[in-house]
Amino acid sequence: MTITLAITRYQATKCEDSFAELYHYIYSSKPNLVGTFAKRYKLDEHDVESMINVKIFEIADKFVGTADKFRNAVFNAIRVGSIDIARSRDAREKHRTEVMYEDDDGALNEVYEIISGAPTSSEEDLRIAEIQKKHDQRQLTAYLLSNISEPTLTSALTFIETNSYRLTAKQIGTSNHTVKARIRKLAKKFDENKFGSYHDYFTVGTVHIG
Repeated sequence: MTITLAITRYQATKCEDSFAELYHYIYSSKPNLVGTFAKRYKLDEHDVESMINVKIFEIADKFVGTADKFRNAVFNAIRVGSIDIARSRDAREKHRTEVMYEDDDGALNEVYEIISGAPTSSEEDLRIAEIQKKHDQRQLTAYLLSNISEPTLTSALTFIETNSYRLTAKQIGTSNHTVKARIRKLAKKFDENKFGSYHDYFTVGTVHIG
């Protein structure tokens, strides 16, 4: 069975044998496909393999063209997918990292814990309040970003950086509507009974999610 025929049959019947042909074609096109992309972007091989399988499925479902173009489309999607995973990982780590301070004894403490007990001026009070608020933001962010889908996670982390639906959509290659829908769905996880008013977490002008 040719790859072009396998694509046509898979789209028409969702035949497992046809998909297996496409799966084998992609994996045999590049030795150690998973390991190559995992090493290049410093990713977990299980994450890369799962992403690759999803990309093959997504492209096979809609692709029209030759075998070579199918392979190129999948490899390009794998590259972009690998970058997305790496960005999501880096952004997640950044927002989960606590601000730490090493004291004279070599012990690590959170900055807000150290300065909160010290005598302060009005300016220092404002700085302390800002640090404490950022600490609360990181805690809330870690909670909201737990147990969500990879597309929603990518949208949320990019939105945190840009504070713009338009820029977020442009960076991750989707529409404003899709980004808004993902952020609104994520916002529903916020429980005011548990976290208090969301206004308490703002430090700068923030896009309203509604």
